[in-house]
Amino acid sequence: MLKNWSRIALASVLVLMLGAVVANATTSRVRSLASVGDYISDDSAVNRWYSTLVSFANQVNAEMGDWTNTDLTDSRGLGWNLACGEDGKWGTYRISLNEASLSHLGFWAGNGFFQNHSPQENPAPFVGDLEFPYESTPLNRWDIAGAWEIGETFALGVSITESKWSVSDTETGIGANFESDNSWMTIGVGGTWTNNENMVLDVLLNFGTAGGSTTTTLGSASDKLEWDSSTAFEIAARMFYDWKDNVTLVPVIDYTSSEYSQTRTVAPVAAPIGTPNGQQTTDFLIGLGLNMDVNQDNMLVFAMEWANRSTEFANYTSPTDTNEVKSVSVNVLPAFRLALESHITSWLTTRIGATKYIGSIKEELQDGDEEKASPGNPFFTSFDPNGFGWFLGCGFNFAEWTVDLELAEETPFGLGYWLTGYSDAWNDGSGHGPVGRISAVYNY
Repeated sequence: MLKNWSRIALASVLVLMLGAVVANATTSRVRSLASVGDYISDDSAVNRWYSTLVSFANQVNAEMGDWTNTDLTDSRGLGWNLACGEDGKWGTYRISLNEASLSHLGFWAGNGFFQNHSPQENPAPFVGDLEFPYESTPLNRWDIAGAWEIGETFALGVSITESKWSVSDTETGIGANFESDNSWMTIGVGGTWTNNENMVLDVLLNFGTAGGSTTTTLGSASDKLEWDSSTAFEIAARMFYDWKDNVTLVPVIDYTSSEYSQTRTVAPVAAPIGTPNGQQTTDFLIGLGLNMDVNQDNMLVFAMEWANRSTEFANYTSPTDTNEVKSVSVNVLPAFRLALESHITSWLTTRIGATKYIGSIKEELQDGDEEKASPGNPFFTSFDPNGFGWFLGCGFNFAEWTVDLELAEETPFGLGYWLTGYSDAWNDGSGHGPVGRISAVYNY
């Protein structure tokens, strides 16, 4: 059946075989491997490639969050994948109890699809600075999914996520009435097809709706700020092609588009909105990955990508304000990802990864002025991507558990003075230690 194909028959293609142990994947593992999640098959793929859920049944996934400056972030969650009926005859279902996850794209994807597709004060891409109060990440209310095998070669998956918050203050005496809300919903559909020989194809379609408003009223006076999405969707595909016995080619394509309006209505005297109230964002990515089992204990992943993001703003505060940003575009040609996962013992796995971005960013102002920059320049240092990324991680296998750690870059120099000669590698004011993120999977 399809689940056996994707987990066992092409083990060298879709999962890393660590001796007699299959390395279950988590978000910490994927991040430690330079975010090559689209180029390998792993447990965390069920949050994006929905139909792969049939291959990862009967397990509990724990995301224990990121640790930054003595605080846990809002990326914690616990998910349960359950196969119903013998060998998943009636489908495989997932329920995830997540914290807020809007700002953690691709991991515990409770509407993470919207991260870079929402109204922004700051036009620089990848910043995600929303107009108050919409920068407050909504609490994830629903994250459920199901997947079903259809015949021997096809699987279908569906996912629904919703994040929302609301607040109101009604005054019976002197004082202004106030109410505000913010909601995001993503409906995703995915499919997997295999020829049962040397190829597996995954596709996905996400459709999103979002919106919110903030209203203050005092007598006959009112001030309302609202935004909504007119269209937001994503379509993507990837294919695992077994090129040689130990080498798999993985092409990936992804297209995402969104358009939002943001308006402000003031009565009895009209007032303009203080930020651009029209925004359209388009992302496009083409990638080609090489997934190679160097030997029984080592997997090497190399990927090359071309990506483009363009954002256009309209309806500015003032037609004569020449400093208003009209559009921002980022062109990455190419981006490289390289990662190595090594099985050291039956219970220990180490991971290392790096990324390199070669490209440019262009910002056009309303009066036609342009600013261009490439990664690593000393002037526009806030423009992402920054050109280079470095990643470390490790995993532990014991009984039915796999625990993965994403490690800080300083970790090799913080193992104690007797090993490295450094007395305190963490004395840099960052407030973090050697472990940045912890994830775990329990199989039963």
